[in-house]
Amino acid sequence: MKPYLLYILFVLALGSMVGLVVNVFGEEIEETPLAAAVETDLEDLPETFAVLSETFDEPIADNDVARIKKLASNPELDEMNQHALGTIEVIFEGRPTTLTLETDIYREDGTYLYLYLFGEPDVVEALDERIMAYYEELGI
Repeated sequence: MKPYLLYILFVLALGSMVGLVVNVFGEEIEETPLAAAVETDLEDLPETFAVLSETFDEPIADNDVARIKKLASNPELDEMNQHALGTIEVIFEGRPTTLTLETDIYREDGTYLYLYLFGEPDVVEALDERIMAYYEELGI
């Protein structure tokens, strides 16, 4: 009986050491938040949000679109750096959810935006599907 007990203690000790090594030296994998992205001209931003609104139960509020357009049109924002534009509240499949918006701005011929929308995975996937369908409609 004594050899079995020693064998069990050895296995437990070995397993604990392996677990400790993995915990101390293991790589932490950061989860990258899921985002949908759309390209648009600043002047076309209301139309872009109208297309995105088709994903939700209710359209994105006009005051949210106006606020985002005002923030994105700020000439002090650096080009090619990502800038936070805030959040908007939407209703997706009967439940309220929040989208976080960020943008990259380019000002060669006017103001051009790469708009990133972060949120719950199912909302982002639905937005991405709508954006891809929109690009297909445009022939892009």
